[in-house]
Amino acid sequence: MAVKHIIVGTAGHVDHGKTALIRALTGIETDRHPEERERGMSIDLGFAHLTLPSGVVAGIVDVPGHERFVHNMLAGASEVDMVLFVVAADEGVMPQTVEHMQILQLLNAKRGIIVITKRDLVDEDWLALVKDEISEKVKGTFLESAPMIAVSSVTGEGLDELLRLMDAVAQEVPPKDTTRPFRLPIDDIFVKAGFGTVVRGAIFSGKVHVGDEVEVVPKGVTTRVRSLHTYGKPVDVAFAGQRAAMNLGGVEREAIERGDVVTLPGALISTDRLDVRLKTLPQSALHPSVSPKKLRHGSPIRFHIGTAERIGRIFFFDRDELELGDETFAEIQLDEPIACAWGDLFVVRTYSPMVTVGGGQIVEPLPQKRRRRKVASELQRLERKARSEGDYIAALLSETTSGLTLREVAKRLFVTTEQARQIAGELINSNIATMLDNQTLIANELINRIREAVITQLRRYHTERPLRRGMPKEQLRGVVGLSAEVFEPLLQRFVQAGEISLDKELVHLPSHEIKLTDEQQRWAQRMEQRVKSAGFAPPELDELLSEFPDRDQALDLLSLLVEQGKLVKVAEFVFHPSAIEQAKQVARQLCEKHGSFTASQFREAINTTRKYAIPLLEFLDHIGLTVRRGDVRVLR
Repeated sequence: MAVKHIIVGTAGHVDHGKTALIRALTGIETDRHPEERERGMSIDLGFAHLTLPSGVVAGIVDVPGHERFVHNMLAGASEVDMVLFVVAADEGVMPQTVEHMQILQLLNAKRGIIVITKRDLVDEDWLALVKDEISEKVKGTFLESAPMIAVSSVTGEGLDELLRLMDAVAQEVPPKDTTRPFRLPIDDIFVKAGFGTVVRGAIFSGKVHVGDEVEVVPKGVTTRVRSLHTYGKPVDVAFAGQRAAMNLGGVEREAIERGDVVTLPGALISTDRLDVRLKTLPQSALHPSVSPKKLRHGSPIRFHIGTAERIGRIFFFDRDELELGDETFAEIQLDEPIACAWGDLFVVRTYSPMVTVGGGQIVEPLPQKRRRRKVASELQRLERKARSEGDYIAALLSETTSGLTLREVAKRLFVTTEQARQIAGELINSNIATMLDNQTLIANELINRIREAVITQLRRYHTERPLRRGMPKEQLRGVVGLSAEVFEPLLQRFVQAGEISLDKELVHLPSHEIKLTDEQQRWAQRMEQRVKSAGFAPPELDELLSEFPDRDQALDLLSLLVEQGKLVKVAEFVFHPSAIEQAKQVARQLCEKHGSFTASQFREAINTTRKYAIPLLEFLDHIGLTVRRGDVRVLR
C-alpha cells in the first residue's frame, strides 16, 4: 500500500466528450460494446486507469450521460473519490449536466474538477460565457470552489494541465479505510474461458486476498477468491481505493448481478425494508425543463444504492407528501432485497418519468414492523439513530430486551468485531450500556427495568405463596420475558449486588423468611404423621392433599416439608425419611446375602406391592446407592 490509489469518475451530459477525454488521457477505449461504438455514446460503464505525475494510480470510471442510462451513471458515481465534471464548450450546461451534479451532491461527493471539453470548437468570448454559466450552476455545491479548465481531446490543449490538477486534487483524498471489512459493490460481471465468473468494481473498504472466503450479498452466495487483478495485473491482495477484478470459484454467472456486493461472510445486512432520512432537491436545483415534483405517501420510486437499483415504495410517518426542498424520515419498501448498513447513502428517482428528486442516509436497515401514525415516538427514535454510530446502537438497545451481541453491532454498522467492541466501550463509559459475558451489550435502562420487574415479581410471589422458599428460576424468566442468554448473567449480577438470593433453582428476596402459623404447624405435623404411619404404602399426592381444606396451601406446605427433608418425594408418592432409610438398609442386606437382588426380592423384604417397590428402587438408583444390571440390582 505504498502507492496511493484513488477512483476518478466522469459526469456530464450525453455527447459532451467524456469518453474521448478519457481516451486522450489514458489511451484506453472505454466504450466496450459494439453498440456504443456504433451509436457514438456510452451506454454502460467504461473503465480505464492512469498513473498521475506523483505516482498516484487513478482508476477511472467513465459513466454514460444520456438520461436513459442515468441508472448506469449512478452505479459508477457511488464509487468515486474525484469527479471530472464535463461540460462541452459548444453546448454548455444541459439537463443531464444538472442531474449528474445533483446526484453527486446527494452521494456526498467532495472533490472535483470542472472540465470544459471541445475547446477547439469555440472562441474566447463563447468560452467565457460557458464558464460564467457553469459557475452560476455549481454555486452551493461541492463544485463551487473546484478548479475549472478548458481542454480539447482532439488537439491535446489543456490535457497536461488537467493531469497536474488531477494530481493536486488526488493529494487531498484521504487514505482509504482498510480497517473496516472488505466491500466491493459489483458494477460488471463477465465469464472468462478457463476461469469462470469474474466480477469487477471499486473496493469501497477493507482488503481481500486470493483464497479468502467471501459472500455475495444479498444473494447469500458464499465462495472463495480464486484470483485477483487490479488494472490488468494479477495481484495477491487488493485494497480500498483500487478497482479490482475477482474470479469467484464455483459461482454461475446467472447467480449474481450488478448491484450485489462482495464482502466478508456475515458482514452485511440483506433487507427489503429500511428507514431513511430523505432530503428532496429544491426546485431551483433542477433543470428548468424538469417540471415540479413531489413525493406522495406510498408512491413508487427508483431506489439507487451503491451499484444497485431497485423499484420500491416510500411511506412517510408525519405527512402525506414531501415537497421539493423538504426533509423527513421515511420507510422504504423494495421489491427485492439490497445489501446495506447504517449510514449508507442512496439516491431516489421518480418511477416515471425518471427524474432524480432526492437522496439521503440509511438510519435503520432492519426496521420493526409498525403502524404509520406513531409519529412522535417514531420520529424521535429515528432522529436519535441518525446522529452517530454510538447513538444508533444506543437506540437499538433501548428497543430490545435481548441486547445486542458484538457480532450484531458489527453487522449493523459494517465494522469489525474489534471496532464494535470499541463502540460498545464508549457506551459503557458513558453509563449507557453494560457488557454481559464479554459478548452481549445491554442498555442500563433495561437492566434497571428488569431489576424492578424481578423484585416486583418476587414480592408478589412471596405474598401469594409465603410457604414457598422461592420462585422457580425458569418461571421467573418466563414472567419477565427474557432469553436465557440475558436472564442468567443479569440474575448473577443481582445476586452479587445482594438484591436477590439464589438457592439452586429457586429465587427469592434476601428478606424472605418462612414462618408457619399455628394452624400450618398443626397441618405439617398431621401430614408428617400421616406419611410416616403409611410406611411403604403411602398415599398418592392427590389423596394426601385432599385431606386438607385448602389444597394450594397444603401443596406449598408439602413442598416445604420436602425441601426441609422431613418428607421425601418419590415419583407420585411421598415417603417418610424413616421408610427411605429402612429401604436402604434392606437393599444393603439383600446384597450382602445374595450379591444382588431382584425387584421381587426387594418387594417381599419390605412387604409392599410392586406399585410402591419399583419407584423406591428407581429412587435408590437415582441417589447412587444401587445400580440396575439387567433384572437385578447391585450396590454401586
